[in-house]
Amino acid sequence: MKLRTDSLLAVLLLLASTTGCSLVLDSSAEQCATDEDCVRFGSYPVCQEGLCVPSGLGPPGCFRGEPSSEEQYRNQCTLAQCIPFDNCARLGLCDGAALPPLVPKP
Repeated sequence: MKLRTDSLLAVLLLLASTTGCSLVLDSSAEQCATDEDCVRFGSYPVCQEGLCVPSGLGPPGCFRGEPSSEEQYRNQCTLAQCIPFDNCARLGLCDGAALPPLVPKP
């Protein structure tokens, strides 16, 4: 009787361990149904065909939506990107070199 109880307990534990993950994890193929479902990923992704994809909007913390105040208008999200200018490579201003002299007025 002891062997049968141990075997039954082992089978129950095996079944519980295999179904436990499916109860905790979402195994559906779709990540989202609306853009609001993607908010948890940050950086303003959008929902396309059930997947959250980057929207390209930024910078972080910008206002997304229709602005109703001057602050919201100034902080609206945009697709613009900041591209740094390399003074060393483009102007030869490496290692703290001085600026070239100004061009005199004509």
